[in-house]
Amino acid sequence: MRIPKWGLFALLIFANLIWSASFTATGLAAESFSPPLIVMARMVVGGLVLMPFVVRDVRLGVWTWKKALRISLLGLLGFTLPVTMETEGIRASSPALGAVSIALEPLLTLVVSALAFRTPLGPRRWFAMMLAATGAWVVAGCPRPGFAGYLLGDLLMLGAVACYAIYNAISGRLTADVSAASATSIMLLAAGIGCIPLYAWTGHAWPHHVTPVSLWSLVFLAFFATAAAYLIWIFVLQDHDVASAAITLYLQPVFGVLISVVVTGERPSALFYAGGAMILLALFLGQHRGQAKTVTASEMERASM
Repeated sequence: MRIPKWGLFALLIFANLIWSASFTATGLAAESFSPPLIVMARMVVGGLVLMPFVVRDVRLGVWTWKKALRISLLGLLGFTLPVTMETEGIRASSPALGAVSIALEPLLTLVVSALAFRTPLGPRRWFAMMLAATGAWVVAGCPRPGFAGYLLGDLLMLGAVACYAIYNAISGRLTADVSAASATSIMLLAAGIGCIPLYAWTGHAWPHHVTPVSLWSLVFLAFFATAAAYLIWIFVLQDHDVASAAITLYLQPVFGVLISVVVTGERPSALFYAGGAMILLALFLGQHRGQAKTVTASEMERASM
């Protein structure tokens, strides 16, 4: 059964809501677990949860070694490499650049898609993306990047954003010939295995005392923020254009502030309302296709058969 466009859009909003909650969950999990261990556990557990779908597809003869290698490399590009650069970049730079990167990732995703696949966008889509980027920056409090002493950290953060953008743009096309569930499982497992030497290299000790809050936060990160959310992303991208999907990433800072309001009781500033309104307007404008028809990953796959 083919899911209507509004249903796919609702799934993307749900995935971004989960990712927004993952920031708080990561902070709680970090009280007992080191950041490299959190990332590794998220990838490995998330991949294992979806492993039954891989077994099913192997029995059906869907998988080949070539497909497995291609999607494993996609996992390293989209998870292991950028998460490592992001972690080191935040530590060597200023947190402000992390907020700015939220506005850059969807915009770079659109640029990569337009250059690599000649995705027909039009001036309305470009305006919507720029409007959303500005709105995300306003919601974040209009932060400024780090100073000259943070050059290495800034470059690492920008490299991480570039990896995320490339992954967002090509993941739907490179997984169009396999099921979304099994593709997500292979990507996450490959990313988790890639994190093992990084965890050993950082020299963090195994946790000796784990609080219930940290444990349940890690469970949320592995099952929902990783297995479920990334499965939704791959599933939607296989039958949805990249531009419409990428612009929904700008909902994360809005959801993040709302979750913070619920947890802490703090009232949002006027910047939040102004930036949120810009993002919602951009979502409306970005979902309009106009006369040009955007080719989705599944349509391109069917055309090549």
